[in-house]
Amino acid sequence: MRASLPSRFASDRFPRSLRLRHKRDYARVFRDPCRSTDASAVVLGKPNNRDIPRLGLAISKRRVPHAVARNRVKRLIRESFRTHQQQLRGLDVVIIGRPPIGDIETTDFFLSLERHWKKIRNRCDSS
Repeated sequence: MRASLPSRFASDRFPRSLRLRHKRDYARVFRDPCRSTDASAVVLGKPNNRDIPRLGLAISKRRVPHAVARNRVKRLIRESFRTHQQQLRGLDVVIIGRPPIGDIETTDFFLSLERHWKKIRNRCDSS
């Protein structure tokens, strides 16, 4: 049985309301998205007409073959997304990993994600 988290950590969770959960949600983002690209990831964004941002991850076993590395990448993305929620308000975002994504240092990865968040926000606002 799992123990519940102390209340101070409750806000650190990644609730369902912040996730893209259905195929149709992903399909909507893939149709005519705002893009941000670098060597490690492609980030797609689309305004969602909601007051909250939502995140979808496409980090495949083919791109990051080791489960431990793949789960680390997903954790880092979710953490960066959580800390930038205000900046991403009203956007659906999908991150597609590219092969070097599993080998990037944590600080470099966070800096890369921060650049992606800014680009996506600016590009979606101007479109």
